[in-house]
Amino acid sequence: MKPGPRILIVDDDSGVLRALRGLLSDEGFTPVEARSAAEASQLLDAPEGPPAMMLLDLRMPGETGLELLARLPRPFPAPVVVLSGEASPAEAVQALRLGATDFVEKPPSPERLLTAVRNALALGSLQEERERLLDALARPGHLVGDSAGMASLRQLIARVGPSDTAILITGETGTGKERVARALHLASGRKGRLVAVNCAAIPSTLLESELFGHEKGAFSGALSRRAGRIEQAHGGTLFLDELGDMPLELQAKLLRVLETKEVERLGGSLPVPVDARVVTATHQDLARAVKEGRFRQDLYFRLNVMPLQVPPLRERPEDLLPLARAFAAEFAGPQVPLVLAPGAETSLRAYAWPGNVRELRNLIERLNLLRGEGPLTLGPELVSAPQATAAASRPSLGQKSYREHVEDFERELIRAALQEGESIAGAARLLQVDRGNLYRRIKALGLPVT
Repeated sequence: MKPGPRILIVDDDSGVLRALRGLLSDEGFTPVEARSAAEASQLLDAPEGPPAMMLLDLRMPGETGLELLARLPRPFPAPVVVLSGEASPAEAVQALRLGATDFVEKPPSPERLLTAVRNALALGSLQEERERLLDALARPGHLVGDSAGMASLRQLIARVGPSDTAILITGETGTGKERVARALHLASGRKGRLVAVNCAAIPSTLLESELFGHEKGAFSGALSRRAGRIEQAHGGTLFLDELGDMPLELQAKLLRVLETKEVERLGGSLPVPVDARVVTATHQDLARAVKEGRFRQDLYFRLNVMPLQVPPLRERPEDLLPLARAFAAEFAGPQVPLVLAPGAETSLRAYAWPGNVRELRNLIERLNLLRGEGPLTLGPELVSAPQATAAASRPSLGQKSYREHVEDFERELIRAALQEGESIAGAARLLQVDRGNLYRRIKALGLPVT
């Protein structure tokens, strides 16, 4: 009989280990035991690969469970369920914030524990499948597009990918710069992970800790040591998206990391060696930012060794149909064909696509959300609708905030889902969201509750 998934139990209590070993074995799992965080780290890095999931006690001699969680790379090598009978509410919240999938109090009932284990295993399978699909789509030969621009980009990635050269990816918002970064990482042959950081999405007050990590007690709320994203990219690739939004003071610290290949955590005194290939991306003109004093010239020269330009979608109309079909397969499955009504291809090519590939992807996702049975049918009116909407909304730019524009779009999407689904429950199924969360969003947006 094939052995069941390996589950790592990390606990210093012999009685707990014995009880969990018996329960998991009876359910067909293969328990693996560690009595300390150090033993757990060795098993997570074992040559045969990490276990399927980990049950982790928080209170252990030496390094605690929280400290182990904080220094593990993101995403974790395996999903983690925290198991503790002495943790405070603050420690439980901290464990979940660090990435644990569940928190189970000791002594757990068999039903509660097995539910947490199975949920964590299911989540791990979904994450593995997502990474597999992303890697398959991002391989240099699989970057979707028949245009000369995409062919040239694939050739460049294959040529420079295996090097350690710093690469700066430029292009308009929505052109697919992160997918290019993933392709570069796959072409590099590095055994470590691709660690992506969006410098514009993280508040500047938190970005330093996120990038460089921190020691326990470095600031209020730092309950344990945490490895930063730079450190997590050791042996792999660090991808810094929207680099132009990084504050100047952090640019100086990043330059030092690139020069010394060492990172110093906040509140720490000892540098940590880091071997990471650095890939950056921006939609801004960094040369202009340098002239205006918004970006360090020395950092710009350090990162712009090999520039890669991702062309906008309007300059490669040959890629529209291949991309649309790829997105249709992503959302509806490969068994559901994408059918173009008469005039649809002409409309696709005539539209300027200011949102680039991301806008096309959103269109196909919306088409899938609103479809009934049968194929995805793309009509010319669906392609022209975004263009008309964009043209109509231009006069209101500056009169409404970004959030207000997003909420306007969200209202229209939810209205369409309610009409198609005929109820909140039906709309929730179409939008693939929790019904309670959708109900609260409907109320917040001021939509009538049916």
